[in-house]
Amino acid sequence: MYDRLPLSVRKALYPLQLKVRAVRQRRLNGIAKSAITRVLDAVAARKPSVQKHIFYGASTIHPRYLVSWYIFQTDRDLETARESGLTSDLDTFTRAELNNCGYPKEGTETMRVAFTSEEDVQNKAGGNYYLYFK
Repeated sequence: MYDRLPLSVRKALYPLQLKVRAVRQRRLNGIAKSAITRVLDAVAARKPSVQKHIFYGASTIHPRYLVSWYIFQTDRDLETARESGLTSDLDTFTRAELNNCGYPKEGTETMRVAFTSEEDVQNKAGGNYYLYFK
């Protein structure tokens, strides 16, 4: 429908669209933050422990563009987490908590839950998370 509007009208509406997107992004980020906090609380006693968590995405374009990274201290910790089923549980819990907190279902089904280690970030990007995740 939007594409059918005259170009002059679309240009006039663009600043409003940006404001709407920003509000939606803040809302979805809040949901993601709450959900991840609940996930981390649920696995806090399990070993190896998650050292950091990062999430980002362009969920205002579509909720599926959310990425949730769980970061372990060492490569060995990451391997242990995989072997013990912790990474699988984190994936399952993340999607479930996002749903429980109100994140759009079409996003939780296709978003990415990923894992790495601080050691890998150091080795591949000198500890620069921006370069590592780029």
